[in-house]
Amino acid sequence: MLLEKSWSEFSKETLYDVIIMFDKLRRKARRAVKRVAGDAVDDEAERQTDRLVSKARSQAQHQIDESVDARAAAMKGMKVSKKISGEIITDFNKFKASWGKKAKDPVQSVFHFLIAALHYSKDKEIGGSMVTIILSKKHNIKDSSSPSGLKLGPTNLRLLNHMSEDPNISKSYLGANYKEDYKFNEKKLVMGLIASEVDDKYANVVIQSGGKDFPTPVSLARNKDGQWKITEFSSIATGCRKPASVEDDF
Repeated sequence: MLLEKSWSEFSKETLYDVIIMFDKLRRKARRAVKRVAGDAVDDEAERQTDRLVSKARSQAQHQIDESVDARAAAMKGMKVSKKISGEIITDFNKFKASWGKKAKDPVQSVFHFLIAALHYSKDKEIGGSMVTIILSKKHNIKDSSSPSGLKLGPTNLRLLNHMSEDPNISKSYLGANYKEDYKFNEKKLVMGLIASEVDDKYANVVIQSGGKDFPTPVSLARNKDGQWKITEFSSIATGCRKPASVEDDF
C-alpha cells in the first residue's frame, strides 16, 4: 500500500499528492464516525484522527522541504541569464488574456504566476482566481462562483496564504531586493531568469529572488492545449530575508 512505503521513495510531486490524500482521509474518517457514534465519541475520534493525520502530513512536508533545500543548494552561484519585464495586472480578464497569449512559454507562466501571487496578498478572491488558471487543475477545486471556475486546493491554498503574509516574497522575484528594503515599482516588474530546461512535456524554470541566496526552481507541465501549467512551486513560497533596515537594526 502507498502508506507502507518510506518517504524517501516518493518524488516531490507525489508527496504533494500524499498530503492532499491525507486531507481526504480525514474527511472520510469524520463522516464514518458520525454514522456510527454520538457527538462525544465523534469529538474524541476527530481529535485522534487529526493527531495521526497531522503527524503523517508533517513527515511528508519535512521530506518536501529537504528536497527543495537540496535542489536550491546545488544551483547556488548560477547567474541571471535573462530578465523578463512587465507590469502588474489587477483585472482578472486582462490577466487571463495576457497569460493566454504567452502560455506556450513556461517562463511566462512563472512570471504571470508571480504577478497573480502578489495580487493575492491584496485581493484573495481575484488573485486566487488568477493563480488557479496557471496551476495544474489536479490541485484545484471546481467552484462556479470563481471567475476561473476553480478555487485553490488545500496544499496550494496553504502555500499562497503563507506568501500573502509576507508580500516581499513575491516582490523579491519581480525586481525588489532586501538591500533596498524591497522598494517596488508595479509598472516595472523584472524577473531574473537563470535557466529553463524544457522538453515535450515537462519544464523546469530557475529564477532568482532579491531576498534569497539560492536560486529557485519551478516545475511545470504542458497540457493538451500546449499551455504550460505550474505543477509545483513550494520553492517560491519559502521565506525571504528581512529588509536591510530591519536586518541591520540590532
